[in-house]
Amino acid sequence: MAVMKKTVLIPTDFTIESLNALKTFLQQADNHYHHNIILLHGISFTDSITDALFFSKAKFINSVADKDFSDACNIIRNKFSEQIATIRKDVFTGFSQAAFNNYIDANGIDEAYIPANSKINLVYKNSVDIIPFIKKSKLIVSEIEWQIDELLPEKGKLAEIFFNNVPAAQ
Repeated sequence: MAVMKKTVLIPTDFTIESLNALKTFLQQADNHYHHNIILLHGISFTDSITDALFFSKAKFINSVADKDFSDACNIIRNKFSEQIATIRKDVFTGFSQAAFNNYIDANGIDEAYIPANSKINLVYKNSVDIIPFIKKSKLIVSEIEWQIDELLPEKGKLAEIFFNNVPAAQ
């Protein structure tokens, strides 16, 4: 049987905790798919033309996605290598549903997985909650639940994502 490809959107705030949705999705996903994963964060611009002209998605992502987040992405990519074609961090800079729908079409996104029991933190200066855009889009949207069985402060947040169990698919 041929492996099919699917592009999946998962919102992120560039914290390791937000990767629980990705981990849970991959643990429950159909192994017949090779997934292109887009970890998406929303930001808004000020009215400043200067800000818009000199904004760089890559610089923004590099400034907010710390080494632990990048390491966690790499570990997930390695652990689920048979299910992952790519993992890409991106930023949505639009401000309307139409702009979001265009983003979906341009990136060929098939479905989205959003956290059911957790909110995306809007911790950065211009962060925007993209979950309402996701829910109103034409995407197949599934809510992902996970549980944290054990806090491992001595090992750090990176360890917690791999030591804690996730409920089985139903």
